[in-house]
Amino acid sequence: TAPISDDDERMAKLIRTPVGELEHIHESACLGDEGPMWSAGGSSCGSAASVAHGSSLASLGTDTGGSIRLPAAWCGVVGLKPSYGLLSRHGVVSYASSLDTVGIVAPSVSCATTVLDCLAQRSSDHHGSRDSTASYYAPSTKLSCLMEDTQSPNTLDGLTIGIPAAFSVSECPRPIQEVWVRGAEVLERHGATIKTISSESVSPEIVKHSVSAYYVLASAEASSNLSRYDGLRYGVGADLTAKSDGSFDKEDRNSSEMTQLEKRYSATRASGFGKEVIRRILSGASVLSSDRFHTHYEAAARLRALLTKQLHSALDDVDLLLIPSALSFPCLLDEEFMDSTEMFANDVMTVPVSLAGLPAVSVPCIVNRHASQRERVAGLQVVGPRLGEEMVLKIAKLIEQDTWTI
Repeated sequence: TAPISDDDERMAKLIRTPVGELEHIHESACLGDEGPMWSAGGSSCGSAASVAHGSSLASLGTDTGGSIRLPAAWCGVVGLKPSYGLLSRHGVVSYASSLDTVGIVAPSVSCATTVLDCLAQRSSDHHGSRDSTASYYAPSTKLSCLMEDTQSPNTLDGLTIGIPAAFSVSECPRPIQEVWVRGAEVLERHGATIKTISSESVSPEIVKHSVSAYYVLASAEASSNLSRYDGLRYGVGADLTAKSDGSFDKEDRNSSEMTQLEKRYSATRASGFGKEVIRRILSGASVLSSDRFHTHYEAAARLRALLTKQLHSALDDVDLLLIPSALSFPCLLDEEFMDSTEMFANDVMTVPVSLAGLPAVSVPCIVNRHASQRERVAGLQVVGPRLGEEMVLKIAKLIEQDTWTI
């Protein structure tokens, strides 16, 4: 389906819907009424599913390595990851503090622009009273004003759009590659200059290994952040005598090698954390250990710094970057479409942007109107320099207007 218009009567009806009925609408958005049940993407997929279903006017989520942009691409909606620190993280449960970014999922670029305008102004008004990473940002004109001049055929005269060769990987399906080419052609028709960014400027090897670096850094920070859930200050207070479905059985908890406090920590985290959370905490504790800190954590931090330097240098030569949002289409929930390693590799299009703290927006583009539901829509990312949300959104609006009508 095409993006929902801002004046859709259904949106006005949702505003008047009682909260109790909204809960049922959100549940049906995630579970589906009939037909195949497709995966909605990453950890903020609930936000994307509710917007795609029409049960939300817009929704917020957090983007650490692509958790806004991947679900947006798979659900056929707009996903905006602002510059790191633009929106305050006050109230967000910390996962990886140096990467967590509050993002927006919306049915259209105009809607995402309106939400960002409100949130950015509010963050500026409360600058310093929220969190230490929040940036002061007060645009000279409202972002919504930039949406007015997108109809002129020469809207982008003097603008250069970069196509990084490092992101042209063999795993990218042909339909997604064709959407990438069409998106560049749309911008060229509007007057932009398209420039290929060579592998010397942005290294394919650095991009490839950025996913590994991301999981090392994110797991390390998660291990530190989630250590506060001890059942005393934060988290559920687990019963030490009750059988749990967690990773630790009763014998482990009652081991004579553990103190009573350690038993409580163990029981709390085993009953309160899921398998994936426990896996990442253990991974983080491992890479922070004395024998792996230099070989794993410090190496990942150096790779992040090098990648950030390369992307910032590339954006000195061009105004914006254009890359796909994902390397695959959604998989069915009841099938093993891809293993965990393949899912991690799918992040190669989103993780580098997160590591560099740059703004990016995923725009849904029609692949083929006659294709299956799974392969009908793909996402394109527009990436800009830090605090360059205005131009990113303007380019995204142009792509949205043209590619939906192809």
